[in-house]
Amino acid sequence: MGRVVSLVVVLLFSCSGMAASSERIQKLVGEFEHFQVLKMLTRQGPQPLPDDPGHPYPNPQPPSQHQPPPQECPPSGGPVSKSCVEAVCNHLSPFDCNSQSGLADITRNCRNVSGVCVNSICNRVSHFDCDEKSELFTVTNMCRGVVDMSCVDYICSRLSYFDCNELDKLRKIVDQCR
Repeated sequence: MGRVVSLVVVLLFSCSGMAASSERIQKLVGEFEHFQVLKMLTRQGPQPLPDDPGHPYPNPQPPSQHQPPPQECPPSGGPVSKSCVEAVCNHLSPFDCNSQSGLADITRNCRNVSGVCVNSICNRVSHFDCDEKSELFTVTNMCRGVVDMSCVDYICSRLSYFDCNELDKLRKIVDQCR
């Protein structure tokens, strides 16, 4: 009887670690953000203290008045991301991208979508989950507004393969990385 109870306890603990819970994903998002801050701080190197007479504290430079927007994030209704159209067409059959009406649907769904995100999501799931327009439009909706996939990559590198191999699971991760 004691062996059965210990076997059940071991199975419960091992099964509870298989599926990524929302709390675990959120914890990994926090770790990723902390890691990004540390990486940014270490790039700048040590700074002198403001009251150190031997090293005058450098005056911060005012931000430039005009900063161009990221290329992968055009404004809503603006130009379409060429990388997204290429990514979608690379996952579809050639016949889906050789007509004007076929490309019109794709360009409409690629507004404010990064091709890097589309490829990253499709490379994590089965080939059969990203080979039809409706599936790829689900991916483009998931990727809309996502410029940097490093958070998703970080979380999926810390989770099991099975926690990042379905569109529904990846949607939850992408939403928490926004």
